[in-house]
Amino acid sequence: MRRNLIKSALAIGDYLLMVSALVVMLVLRYETELIQFQFVQHIKPFAFVFVAWITVFYILDLYNINAPFNHRYFVYAMVVNVALAAGFYYTFPGLSISPKRNLLITVLTYIVFFYGWRFLANRIIDIRGTKRGVVIIGSDQHSLELARSIHEKSREGFGVSAILLDDASHAPAYLEKAGITLFESIEELKHYVLEQGIGTVIISPGWYNRVYRDLYELVSRRVRFYQLTTFWEQFNETIPIYATDESWFLENLNQGAARFYAILKRILDFVAALLLTPILIPLALLTTIIIRLSSPGSALFRQIRVGRNGRLFVMYKFRSMTTDAEKDGAQWAAKNDPRITPVGRFIRATRLDEIPQLFNVLKGEMSFIGPRPERPEFVKDLSVTIPHYALRLMAKPGLTGWAQIKLGYTATEEESATKLTYDLYYVKNMSFVLDFKILLKTVLTVLTRQGR
Repeated sequence: MRRNLIKSALAIGDYLLMVSALVVMLVLRYETELIQFQFVQHIKPFAFVFVAWITVFYILDLYNINAPFNHRYFVYAMVVNVALAAGFYYTFPGLSISPKRNLLITVLTYIVFFYGWRFLANRIIDIRGTKRGVVIIGSDQHSLELARSIHEKSREGFGVSAILLDDASHAPAYLEKAGITLFESIEELKHYVLEQGIGTVIISPGWYNRVYRDLYELVSRRVRFYQLTTFWEQFNETIPIYATDESWFLENLNQGAARFYAILKRILDFVAALLLTPILIPLALLTTIIIRLSSPGSALFRQIRVGRNGRLFVMYKFRSMTTDAEKDGAQWAAKNDPRITPVGRFIRATRLDEIPQLFNVLKGEMSFIGPRPERPEFVKDLSVTIPHYALRLMAKPGLTGWAQIKLGYTATEEESATKLTYDLYYVKNMSFVLDFKILLKTVLTVLTRQGR
């Protein structure tokens, strides 16, 4: 999708400007005949530092092209970046830069370059944001929701040009306000696609049998056809569970090729948990003491959860609620749940309550990345009321996941349905690249105390 190209361009531009800022510093600090020599000396350590800076930008969501630019996050990023650079130079004294004011000049120069570059980049993205026209065939709720989503995310590079409806007179008012042409005839729409050079046609499932013969001749015109679910998945990075039938999952949810991924991921999980356990033991002991001093009851909390393929296991956490939190039976955890203790609120926000789950990872019951494990009581009910809910059990549950970094709390059945759209996206697209992305975004969630 175009979003990845834009993000890559922004990251490459940032890196080139970091190097440019370094060159400006050298010009200001050294004589002309020494610049080439000094550049070779400086670029070696700075090359590694600049990659780390780009990573920090990504973690702090500075490459989110649809969200307004967050100046506070940029300030956070530069503070972290300066600390990383200073730490790198002191850790590797052979690569240290002297005098240290060179780093300060480079940082200040880059900040000026950054704001100018982002202002220019945002202007270009806004101007060219809706270059590729899209036609949607379908008047159901999901087709209209997709149309609205595409219109609101014009920076993704698509724009809805036309929609084929059963009855255009009952179309939502926002469609015409958005400048979208409405059709009721497939022949008129087909001529429109040819005249306007439309390259993308999205077809709602209920319309396939009605229009596929009429659209067949467009195949030779280099028009790309998408099922609604397939395009929705790529565009919104979710899977619309109410608009997706079993046949789509049969065609697209094949995990046979993921065997090597699963084996290697298990090895990495085990090694990472083994290495982290002794490091986190002092923090775990401190957390235990604070919990015991702040409220009566055990510091460790055990609860039955549903794992991969429906297997039940005991999940361990540090207790964040009062001991009588479920005296009336299983309940959803709310965002401002009164059952959570003051200390519990802190350890939830900082993810300290998850430390004991390293034991679940070592046992192979959980992974670091995956859908959060749910309780059997809720799984039983949600599997009946929410379509395709059981498919999320195809993946091993994790300490953090795609839904957690996107949504956070789910306290109702409706929110669980929304969460499932992200969980199923993860199940279908499991990979080390997506896992790494989730891991980096989890850092942002913890730093900003969002997502729980």
